[in-house]
This record gives sequence, C-alpha cells and structure tokens, in this order.
Amino acid sequence: MKGKYVLDTGPMLLYFAGDLEARSFFIEIANGRAEGYTCEMNMAELYYKTCERFGRETAAIREASIRNSGISVIPMDQQLTHMAGGLKCRHKGILSLTDAYLLAAAKMLKGTLVTTDSVLESLNLVNVKLIPI
Repeated sequence: MKGKYVLDTGPMLLYFAGDLEARSFFIEIANGRAEGYTCEMNMAELYYKTCERFGRETAAIREASIRNSGISVIPMDQQLTHMAGGLKCRHKGILSLTDAYLLAAAKMLKGTLVTTDSVLESLNLVNVKLIPI
C-alpha cells in the first residue's frame, strides 16, 4: 500500500530552495510510490511567504507548480473544518489555524505529516516526518 504524505508549508518552501530531504518526498510522490496532499490554507501560506521574499510572479509560478505536481490540494469542507476547529480549541495557543487544518487532514487521511515544525511532532496526534531546518 502506498504511503500518504500530508505536506506542511515548510517542506514545500525547502523543496523550492533545493533541500534534498524535502525533495525526496516530492520524488516519491512524482514516481507514484506515495500519495501527496496539502491543504488550501497551506497553498495560501506558500504563496504569501514566497511573495514576500521573491515577488508575486515567483509566488504564482510556485503555487502552479504544486497544483500541477500530482499533489492533491484539499479544500476546506464542513468535516475538515469541524475537526480543525476542535483541534484548535483543544490546543489553543499552540496551533495556528493553518496547522489545525493540516493536522485534521492528516488524521482524516491516516497520512504522515511532513513538516519542519517540531511542535506538530510533539503533539503526537499523527505520524510525523520532521525535516530539520
């Protein structure tokens, strides 16, 4: 059975920066050895963080690259919103709303969260692959 990777924004930013560990997850997804997912909110985060540093054109290109890569972008729906809201409530002051949605998606998909955020790993809510930065 294929693995399921749920990608946080950090690994996507590292991928575009040429990080080899982050790249390995994208290669697995591209080669069909794993399924890749991220949340719509993470796409917004990728766009604005890239835009701040490199401008709108680069941000648009990188966003399109992810959307056309075979990584499924999960839209917000009632079930995901309810689960994310519950996680945010339970872990107030610890989780951003974006991270709550990402954790909810990883739980729903029974996937492995790929992140650079050690706080998400420390919660022990889902399987996590931590990419050190």
